[in-house]
Amino acid sequence: MQNKEVLIEKFLARTISSSERKMLKKWVLKKKKNLDFFKEEIRKRSKNSLYHHFDENEAFKRFMENVEKRQSKKQFPKSLLKYAAIFVGVLSLGFMAYQSFIKTDSTNTIVQNEETSENQQKTVIISLADGTKQHITADGATELFDKDGNTIAKKQDQGLDFSLVANEQGENLIFNEVYVPYGQTFNLKLSDGTKVWLNAGTRLRFPQNLSAAAQNRMVYLEGEAFFDVTRDEKRPFIVNAENLDVKVLGTQFNVSAYKSDRKIATTLVEGSVSVYENSNPSENILLTPSYQAAFVKENGAMTKKKVDPRVYTSWIENRLIIDNLTFEEILTKLERSHNVSIINQVESLRNEIFKGEFENEDIKTILTTIAASTSFTFAIENNVVTISE
Repeated sequence: MQNKEVLIEKFLARTISSSERKMLKKWVLKKKKNLDFFKEEIRKRSKNSLYHHFDENEAFKRFMENVEKRQSKKQFPKSLLKYAAIFVGVLSLGFMAYQSFIKTDSTNTIVQNEETSENQQKTVIISLADGTKQHITADGATELFDKDGNTIAKKQDQGLDFSLVANEQGENLIFNEVYVPYGQTFNLKLSDGTKVWLNAGTRLRFPQNLSAAAQNRMVYLEGEAFFDVTRDEKRPFIVNAENLDVKVLGTQFNVSAYKSDRKIATTLVEGSVSVYENSNPSENILLTPSYQAAFVKENGAMTKKKVDPRVYTSWIENRLIIDNLTFEEILTKLERSHNVSIINQVESLRNEIFKGEFENEDIKTILTTIAASTSFTFAIENNVVTISE
Protein backbone atom coordinates (compact mmCIF):
# COMPACT_ATOMS: atom_id res chain seq x y z
CA MET A 1 0.00 0.00 0.00
CA GLN A 2 1.13 3.52 -0.77
CA ASN A 3 2.07 5.72 2.14
CA LYS A 4 -1.14 6.50 4.01
CA GLU A 5 -0.34 10.21 4.23
CA VAL A 6 0.05 10.32 0.46
CA LEU A 7 -3.33 8.66 -0.08
CA ILE A 8 -5.03 10.99 2.37
CA GLU A 9 -3.44 13.98 0.68
CA LYS A 10 -4.65 12.76 -2.71
CA PHE A 11 -8.10 12.18 -1.25
CA LEU A 12 -8.32 15.73 0.08
CA ALA A 13 -6.82 17.21 -3.09
CA ARG A 14 -9.39 15.35 -5.26
CA THR A 15 -6.67 13.54 -7.24
CA ILE A 16 -7.16 10.05 -5.82
CA SER A 17 -7.87 7.27 -8.31
CA SER A 18 -10.60 4.65 -7.98
CA SER A 19 -8.15 1.90 -7.00
CA GLU A 20 -6.39 4.17 -4.50
CA ARG A 21 -9.74 5.18 -3.04
CA LYS A 22 -10.63 1.53 -2.41
CA MET A 23 -7.17 0.98 -0.96
CA LEU A 24 -7.71 3.88 1.43
CA LYS A 25 -11.10 2.58 2.47
CA LYS A 26 -9.67 -0.89 3.16
CA TRP A 27 -6.91 0.57 5.31
CA VAL A 28 -9.26 2.86 7.25
CA LEU A 29 -11.62 0.00 8.06
CA LYS A 30 -8.86 -2.39 9.10
CA LYS A 31 -8.28 -0.90 12.55
CA LYS A 32 -9.94 1.68 14.73
CA LYS A 33 -6.66 3.55 15.11
CA ASN A 34 -6.52 3.89 11.31
CA LEU A 35 -9.92 5.54 11.31
CA ASP A 36 -8.90 7.82 14.17
CA PHE A 37 -5.73 8.75 12.32
CA PHE A 38 -7.69 9.56 9.16
CA LYS A 39 -10.12 11.83 11.00
CA GLU A 40 -7.31 13.51 12.90
CA GLU A 41 -5.54 14.31 9.62
CA ILE A 42 -8.73 15.98 8.41
CA ARG A 43 -9.10 17.95 11.63
CA LYS A 44 -5.44 19.04 11.57
CA ARG A 45 -5.80 20.45 8.09
CA SER A 46 -9.04 22.22 8.91
CA LYS A 47 -7.64 24.10 11.91
CA ASN A 48 -5.86 26.60 9.72
CA SER A 49 -8.48 26.65 6.99
CA LEU A 50 -10.24 29.86 6.05
CA TYR A 51 -13.16 27.85 4.77
CA HIS A 52 -16.18 26.35 6.44
CA HIS A 53 -16.19 22.61 6.91
CA PHE A 54 -18.90 20.13 7.75
CA ASP A 55 -19.08 17.42 10.40
CA GLU A 56 -16.28 14.95 9.72
CA ASN A 57 -18.05 11.96 11.27
CA GLU A 58 -21.17 12.34 9.16
CA ALA A 59 -19.07 13.01 6.08
CA PHE A 60 -16.97 9.93 6.61
CA LYS A 61 -20.10 7.83 7.13
CA ARG A 62 -21.30 8.95 3.70
CA PHE A 63 -17.90 8.13 2.25
CA MET A 64 -18.05 4.58 3.58
CA GLU A 65 -21.60 4.05 2.34
CA ASN A 66 -20.96 5.28 -1.15
CA VAL A 67 -17.31 4.74 -2.01
CA GLU A 68 -17.97 1.96 -4.49
CA LYS A 69 -21.13 3.30 -6.13
CA ARG A 70 -20.87 3.46 -9.86
CA GLN A 71 -20.68 6.82 -11.58
CA SER A 72 -23.32 8.14 -13.93
CA LYS A 73 -23.65 6.49 -17.34
CA LYS A 74 -24.21 9.79 -19.15
CA GLN A 75 -22.01 10.20 -22.20
CA PHE A 76 -19.84 13.32 -22.43
CA PRO A 77 -16.77 14.25 -24.46
CA LYS A 78 -13.92 11.90 -23.57
CA SER A 79 -11.48 14.72 -23.07
CA LEU A 80 -13.88 16.32 -20.60
CA LEU A 81 -14.10 13.23 -18.44
CA LYS A 82 -10.55 13.64 -17.19
CA TYR A 83 -11.67 16.92 -15.64
CA ALA A 84 -15.23 15.98 -14.68
CA ALA A 85 -14.76 12.39 -13.52
CA ILE A 86 -16.92 11.44 -10.56
CA PHE A 87 -14.82 10.85 -7.47
CA VAL A 88 -15.91 9.76 -4.02
CA GLY A 89 -14.70 12.66 -1.94
CA VAL A 90 -16.49 13.87 1.14
CA LEU A 91 -13.98 16.56 2.02
CA SER A 92 -12.46 19.20 -0.24
CA LEU A 93 -9.09 20.84 0.11
CA GLY A 94 -10.94 23.51 2.08
CA PHE A 95 -12.16 20.68 4.33
CA MET A 96 -15.85 21.13 3.73
CA ALA A 97 -17.45 17.70 3.72
CA TYR A 98 -18.74 16.65 0.35
CA GLN A 99 -22.23 15.21 0.24
CA SER A 100 -21.66 14.17 -3.36
CA PHE A 101 -23.09 10.70 -3.23
CA ILE A 102 -26.43 11.11 -1.47
CA LYS A 103 -28.66 9.90 -4.25
CA THR A 104 -31.92 11.84 -4.36
CA ASP A 105 -34.67 12.49 -6.85
CA SER A 106 -33.35 15.13 -9.23
CA THR A 107 -36.82 16.23 -10.37
CA ASN A 108 -37.45 19.83 -9.40
CA THR A 109 -40.65 21.84 -9.07
CA ILE A 110 -40.83 24.92 -11.25
CA VAL A 111 -41.38 28.37 -9.75
CA GLN A 112 -40.79 31.91 -10.96
CA ASN A 113 -37.25 33.17 -10.45
CA GLU A 114 -36.96 36.12 -12.81
CA GLU A 115 -39.29 38.79 -14.12
CA THR A 116 -39.61 36.96 -17.41
CA SER A 117 -42.57 34.62 -17.50
CA GLU A 118 -40.56 32.06 -19.45
CA ASN A 119 -38.98 30.89 -16.21
CA GLN A 120 -42.37 29.58 -15.19
CA GLN A 121 -42.27 27.11 -18.05
CA LYS A 122 -41.58 23.46 -17.37
CA THR A 123 -40.48 22.85 -20.92
CA VAL A 124 -37.65 23.94 -23.16
CA ILE A 125 -38.90 26.43 -25.75
CA ILE A 126 -37.53 26.66 -29.28
CA SER A 127 -38.44 29.61 -31.48
CA LEU A 128 -38.07 28.74 -35.15
CA ALA A 129 -37.02 31.00 -37.97
CA ASP A 130 -40.56 30.87 -39.41
CA GLY A 131 -41.92 32.57 -36.29
CA THR A 132 -43.42 29.52 -34.58
CA LYS A 133 -42.65 28.42 -31.03
CA GLN A 134 -42.53 24.82 -29.92
CA HIS A 135 -42.22 23.24 -26.48
CA ILE A 136 -39.85 20.30 -26.13
CA THR A 137 -40.93 17.64 -23.62
CA ALA A 138 -39.47 14.26 -22.72
CA ASP A 139 -42.56 12.40 -23.92
CA GLY A 140 -43.34 14.62 -26.91
CA ALA A 141 -42.76 14.19 -30.64
CA THR A 142 -39.49 12.65 -31.78
CA GLU A 143 -39.03 15.14 -34.62
CA LEU A 144 -39.13 18.91 -34.88
CA PHE A 145 -41.08 20.37 -37.81
CA ASP A 146 -41.34 23.86 -39.26
CA LYS A 147 -44.73 25.35 -40.18
CA ASP A 148 -44.54 23.74 -43.64
CA GLY A 149 -44.14 20.28 -42.11
CA ASN A 150 -40.46 19.90 -42.97
CA THR A 151 -38.30 17.99 -40.48
CA ILE A 152 -35.53 20.28 -39.22
CA ALA A 153 -34.29 18.29 -36.21
CA LYS A 154 -34.71 14.98 -34.45
CA LYS A 155 -34.98 14.44 -30.73
CA GLN A 156 -32.09 12.83 -28.92
CA ASP A 157 -31.62 12.14 -25.22
CA GLN A 158 -32.32 15.44 -23.45
CA GLY A 159 -31.84 17.42 -26.62
CA LEU A 160 -32.23 17.99 -30.35
CA ASP A 161 -30.04 16.90 -33.26
CA PHE A 162 -29.94 19.25 -36.27
CA SER A 163 -27.12 17.38 -38.01
CA LEU A 164 -29.22 14.43 -39.16
CA VAL A 165 -31.22 16.55 -41.58
CA ALA A 166 -28.56 19.17 -42.36
CA ASN A 167 -28.28 18.19 -46.02
CA GLU A 168 -32.00 18.69 -46.50
CA GLN A 169 -31.96 22.24 -45.19
CA GLY A 170 -31.87 25.24 -47.50
CA GLU A 171 -28.89 27.40 -48.30
CA ASN A 172 -30.28 30.54 -46.62
CA LEU A 173 -28.78 31.53 -43.26
CA ILE A 174 -31.77 31.47 -40.91
CA PHE A 175 -31.68 31.37 -37.12
CA ASN A 176 -33.52 29.39 -34.47
CA GLU A 177 -33.47 30.16 -30.76
CA VAL A 178 -33.74 27.77 -27.81
CA TYR A 179 -34.56 28.79 -24.25
CA VAL A 180 -33.86 26.51 -21.26
CA PRO A 181 -35.81 27.49 -18.09
CA TYR A 182 -34.40 27.41 -14.58
CA GLY A 183 -34.20 23.95 -13.07
CA GLN A 184 -33.34 22.23 -16.35
CA THR A 185 -30.48 21.61 -18.77
CA PHE A 186 -30.62 20.76 -22.46
CA ASN A 187 -28.28 19.84 -25.30
CA LEU A 188 -28.08 20.41 -29.02
CA LYS A 189 -26.15 18.96 -31.90
CA LEU A 190 -25.83 21.67 -34.51
CA SER A 191 -25.91 21.01 -38.23
CA ASP A 192 -22.08 20.95 -38.48
CA GLY A 193 -21.82 18.33 -35.73
CA THR A 194 -20.91 20.79 -32.95
CA LYS A 195 -22.31 19.69 -29.59
CA VAL A 196 -23.68 22.23 -27.13
CA TRP A 197 -24.78 21.68 -23.52
CA LEU A 198 -27.06 24.45 -22.22
CA ASN A 199 -27.33 25.25 -18.51
CA ALA A 200 -30.45 26.43 -16.68
CA GLY A 201 -31.72 29.89 -17.60
CA THR A 202 -29.87 29.91 -20.94
CA ARG A 203 -30.85 31.22 -24.35
CA LEU A 204 -28.95 30.28 -27.53
CA ARG A 205 -29.59 31.69 -31.01
CA PHE A 206 -28.00 29.61 -33.76
CA PRO A 207 -28.16 29.05 -37.54
CA GLN A 208 -30.43 26.21 -38.56
CA ASN A 209 -27.92 25.25 -41.24
CA LEU A 210 -24.34 26.24 -40.43
CA SER A 211 -23.13 25.17 -43.88
CA ALA A 212 -24.91 28.26 -45.21
CA ALA A 213 -22.46 30.45 -43.26
CA ALA A 214 -19.91 31.61 -45.83
CA GLN A 215 -17.28 32.83 -43.35
CA ASN A 216 -17.87 32.48 -39.61
CA ARG A 217 -20.13 30.05 -37.80
CA MET A 218 -21.74 32.50 -35.36
CA VAL A 219 -24.03 31.70 -32.41
CA TYR A 220 -25.41 34.05 -29.74
CA LEU A 221 -25.41 33.12 -26.07
CA GLU A 222 -27.15 34.48 -23.00
CA GLY A 223 -26.55 32.25 -19.97
CA GLU A 224 -24.10 29.35 -19.80
CA ALA A 225 -23.08 26.68 -22.28
CA PHE A 226 -20.37 24.10 -22.90
CA PHE A 227 -19.26 23.75 -26.52
CA ASP A 228 -17.57 20.82 -28.24
CA VAL A 229 -16.92 22.43 -31.63
CA THR A 230 -16.41 20.52 -34.86
CA ARG A 231 -13.16 21.72 -36.40
CA ASP A 232 -13.30 23.77 -39.61
CA GLU A 233 -10.05 25.53 -40.58
CA LYS A 234 -11.78 27.80 -43.08
CA ARG A 235 -14.78 28.86 -40.99
CA PRO A 236 -14.11 29.73 -37.34
CA PHE A 237 -16.83 29.14 -34.77
CA ILE A 238 -17.71 32.30 -32.80
CA VAL A 239 -19.79 32.54 -29.63
CA ASN A 240 -21.13 36.04 -29.09
CA ALA A 241 -21.96 36.82 -25.44
CA GLU A 242 -23.16 40.40 -25.10
CA ASN A 243 -20.19 42.53 -26.20
CA LEU A 244 -17.68 39.67 -26.00
CA ASP A 245 -16.71 37.16 -28.69
CA VAL A 246 -15.07 33.75 -28.23
CA LYS A 247 -13.46 32.54 -31.47
CA VAL A 248 -12.34 28.95 -32.13
CA LEU A 249 -11.62 26.60 -35.01
CA GLY A 250 -12.57 23.46 -33.12
CA THR A 251 -12.22 22.80 -29.40
CA GLN A 252 -13.99 22.33 -26.04
CA PHE A 253 -14.77 25.24 -23.76
CA ASN A 254 -17.35 26.69 -21.36
CA VAL A 255 -18.85 30.18 -21.49
CA SER A 256 -20.82 31.68 -18.59
CA ALA A 257 -22.58 34.89 -19.62
CA TYR A 258 -25.68 35.45 -17.51
CA LYS A 259 -26.99 39.01 -17.75
CA SER A 260 -27.31 39.22 -13.97
CA ASP A 261 -23.65 38.27 -13.41
CA ARG A 262 -20.99 40.96 -13.18
CA LYS A 263 -18.59 39.17 -15.51
CA ILE A 264 -18.40 36.83 -18.50
CA ALA A 265 -16.09 33.84 -18.00
CA THR A 266 -14.62 31.62 -20.72
CA THR A 267 -12.93 28.42 -19.52
CA LEU A 268 -10.91 26.28 -21.91
CA VAL A 269 -10.82 22.49 -21.61
CA GLU A 270 -9.08 21.54 -24.85
CA GLY A 271 -7.45 23.24 -27.82
CA SER A 272 -7.23 27.04 -27.91
CA VAL A 273 -9.63 29.97 -28.08
CA SER A 274 -9.35 33.69 -28.70
CA VAL A 275 -11.43 35.99 -26.46
CA TYR A 276 -12.00 39.66 -27.28
CA GLU A 277 -14.46 42.53 -27.17
CA ASN A 278 -16.30 42.48 -30.48
CA SER A 279 -15.67 46.22 -30.81
CA ASN A 280 -11.91 45.66 -30.59
CA PRO A 281 -10.95 42.20 -31.94
CA SER A 282 -7.27 43.10 -32.25
CA GLU A 283 -6.96 43.23 -28.45
CA ASN A 284 -7.57 39.56 -27.74
CA ILE A 285 -6.56 37.03 -25.10
CA LEU A 286 -5.43 33.61 -26.30
CA LEU A 287 -6.33 30.77 -23.95
CA THR A 288 -4.63 27.41 -23.63
CA PRO A 289 -6.17 24.43 -21.74
CA SER A 290 -6.99 25.00 -18.05
CA TYR A 291 -7.01 28.78 -18.42
CA GLN A 292 -9.94 31.13 -18.00
CA ALA A 293 -10.57 34.62 -19.34
CA ALA A 294 -12.90 36.82 -17.30
CA PHE A 295 -14.41 40.00 -18.69
CA VAL A 296 -15.75 42.48 -16.11
CA LYS A 297 -18.79 44.20 -17.58
CA GLU A 298 -18.59 47.30 -15.41
CA ASN A 299 -15.17 48.51 -16.52
CA GLY A 300 -14.31 46.29 -19.49
CA ALA A 301 -11.28 44.78 -17.77
CA MET A 302 -10.10 41.37 -18.99
CA THR A 303 -8.10 38.96 -16.85
CA LYS A 304 -6.57 35.54 -17.45
CA LYS A 305 -5.81 32.88 -14.87
CA LYS A 306 -5.19 29.16 -14.53
CA VAL A 307 -8.13 27.18 -13.15
CA ASP A 308 -9.42 23.66 -12.62
CA PRO A 309 -11.77 23.32 -15.64
CA ARG A 310 -14.03 20.74 -14.00
CA VAL A 311 -15.11 23.33 -11.43
CA TYR A 312 -16.72 25.24 -14.31
CA THR A 313 -18.00 22.25 -16.32
CA SER A 314 -19.34 20.00 -13.56
CA TRP A 315 -22.88 21.31 -14.13
CA ILE A 316 -23.02 19.12 -17.27
CA GLU A 317 -23.15 16.07 -14.98
CA ASN A 318 -25.59 17.75 -12.59
CA ARG A 319 -22.83 18.35 -10.06
CA LEU A 320 -22.04 21.50 -8.14
CA ILE A 321 -18.39 22.10 -7.25
CA ILE A 322 -18.00 24.98 -4.82
CA ASP A 323 -14.50 26.37 -5.04
CA ASN A 324 -13.88 29.62 -3.16
CA LEU A 325 -17.44 30.80 -3.75
CA THR A 326 -19.20 33.25 -1.48
CA PHE A 327 -22.48 32.28 0.11
CA GLU A 328 -24.23 34.77 -2.17
CA GLU A 329 -22.69 33.19 -5.28
CA ILE A 330 -23.75 29.73 -4.10
CA LEU A 331 -27.34 30.89 -3.64
CA THR A 332 -27.39 32.34 -7.17
CA LYS A 333 -26.27 28.99 -8.59
CA LEU A 334 -28.90 27.14 -6.54
CA GLU A 335 -31.67 29.44 -7.72
CA ARG A 336 -30.80 28.63 -11.32
CA SER A 337 -30.15 24.91 -11.00
CA HIS A 338 -33.12 24.16 -8.72
CA ASN A 339 -35.54 26.84 -9.92
CA VAL A 340 -36.22 28.29 -6.50
CA SER A 341 -36.34 31.81 -5.12
CA ILE A 342 -34.00 32.30 -2.16
CA ILE A 343 -34.39 35.08 0.39
CA ASN A 344 -31.29 35.46 2.54
CA GLN A 345 -32.04 37.30 5.79
CA VAL A 346 -28.57 36.68 7.27
CA GLU A 347 -26.54 39.56 5.88
CA SER A 348 -23.34 38.44 7.62
CA LEU A 349 -23.25 35.26 5.51
CA ARG A 350 -23.17 36.98 2.12
CA ASN A 351 -19.39 37.05 1.76
CA GLU A 352 -18.50 33.88 3.69
CA ILE A 353 -16.28 31.58 1.57
CA PHE A 354 -17.01 27.88 1.02
CA LYS A 355 -15.52 24.85 -0.71
CA GLY A 356 -17.04 21.46 -1.44
CA GLU A 357 -19.06 19.40 -3.88
CA PHE A 358 -22.56 18.03 -4.39
CA GLU A 359 -23.88 15.58 -6.94
CA ASN A 360 -27.50 15.46 -8.07
CA GLU A 361 -28.86 16.80 -4.76
CA ASP A 362 -32.16 18.45 -3.98
CA ILE A 363 -32.17 21.94 -2.51
CA LYS A 364 -33.08 20.73 0.99
CA THR A 365 -30.12 18.33 1.16
CA ILE A 366 -27.65 20.97 -0.01
CA LEU A 367 -28.81 23.64 2.43
CA THR A 368 -29.03 21.16 5.31
CA THR A 369 -25.44 20.13 4.65
CA ILE A 370 -24.17 23.71 4.54
CA ALA A 371 -26.23 24.68 7.61
CA ALA A 372 -24.56 21.89 9.60
CA SER A 373 -21.43 24.05 9.85
CA THR A 374 -22.89 27.51 9.51
CA SER A 375 -25.19 29.46 11.79
CA PHE A 376 -28.41 29.62 9.82
CA THR A 377 -31.72 27.85 9.45
CA PHE A 378 -34.00 27.75 6.45
CA ALA A 379 -37.61 27.13 5.53
CA ILE A 380 -39.06 26.09 2.15
CA GLU A 381 -42.60 27.08 1.28
CA ASN A 382 -44.01 26.94 -2.25
CA ASN A 383 -40.43 26.67 -3.51
CA VAL A 384 -39.44 29.92 -1.88
CA VAL A 385 -36.48 29.38 0.41
CA THR A 386 -36.04 31.74 3.35
CA ILE A 387 -32.69 31.71 5.15
CA SER A 388 -32.65 33.13 8.67
CA GLU A 389 -30.46 33.24 11.79
